[in-house]
Amino acid sequence: MGDECCSGNFPKCQKCGKADLVPLSDFSNNSVAIRYKAWACTNKDCRFFIVLRGGDVYYGTASAEAAR
Repeated sequence: MGDECCSGNFPKCQKCGKADLVPLSDFSNNSVAIRYKAWACTNKDCRFFIVLRGGDVYYGTASAEAAR
């Protein structure tokens, strides 16, 4: 069974409809890899994101302070 996410077929951003949502990974406090912890829009003007944090789902638009 292949990893569908890495095939290059990412879902479209439902906010802007112009770009893709791409998966981002992170590490836990115990240095365990957490795959697909967040998804972010590739449109720099949109900045929509979805994040899993502590079992909860957060979504919205990144603030100017958070954007780098």
